[in-house]
Amino acid sequence: MSDAHFVDLQINGHGGIDFLSVKDPDDVRKASRSLYQAGVAAYLPTLITSDLARLKEAAAIINGVKGDQGPDEAKILGFHLEGPFISHAKCGVHPQHFIADPSLDLLKEYLSIDDVKIVTLAPELPGALELIRYLVDHGIVASLGHSDATLDQAHSGFDAGAKTVTHLYNAMSKFPGLAQAALERDDITFQIIVDDLHVTRENVLQAINGRADRFILTNDTVAAAGIGDGRFSFGEMEIEVNAGQARRLDGTLAGGVGTLSRSLEILAEIGVNQSESWAAATTRPLALIGEKL
Repeated sequence: MSDAHFVDLQINGHGGIDFLSVKDPDDVRKASRSLYQAGVAAYLPTLITSDLARLKEAAAIINGVKGDQGPDEAKILGFHLEGPFISHAKCGVHPQHFIADPSLDLLKEYLSIDDVKIVTLAPELPGALELIRYLVDHGIVASLGHSDATLDQAHSGFDAGAKTVTHLYNAMSKFPGLAQAALERDDITFQIIVDDLHVTRENVLQAINGRADRFILTNDTVAAAGIGDGRFSFGEMEIEVNAGQARRLDGTLAGGVGTLSRSLEILAEIGVNQSESWAAATTRPLALIGEKL
């Protein structure tokens, strides 16, 4: 039995490889092997807001590997497109000049990529609700994130069919706002980064308390994960990892370098039920995207 059990729905890169920058199948395999060694059995390569032509090129290389993976590689389940229909005010490290207004025609361009499973978008943008409905109608999970939505705008996004949020608390309006709406609703699953950096232990516990059956763990890893300190690519930008923190050179937090094993340890340390924590890193993410291993 393999030691790789986890499922992560937000992986920007791993083992020195940034998915937006892959040049050939060997890059994809290197990242997948590194993930497998970190305990990840399956994942969604995540492509952030970027040049569409480059994004499609990277996706084609990744999809070329998807159907022919070895037993030592984490299984590619499809794609998580994080953007481009996001808030300028809550964009994090997403390049501002590639952020786009919601457009059904442009969304269809993105969905020409085979096997998109999740699209992260901001519900408050004009036209976003139409895109959410389109995604839902086509069996794709709409995830709200990188958003400055009011409480009402967030609820409108969920009412339109979005059923999760991308990295709860990070890059979103909180109280009142998207985080509050996600926590208020029993029909919403929330993804959360538990690494003692992105979200405080107190806030993790407050979020999960009474909602332990509807959270999903993610590491939101970048290329540096599995490698250590140094400088790495993340799309068109450069990030620096120092003492377990990945930041753009201007200091902005730029994804994670942790492991889901450590996330589970943190949850145990703050008293979260072990079976619920395990589900958050295994069966629950699979259920969200309708997949099985």
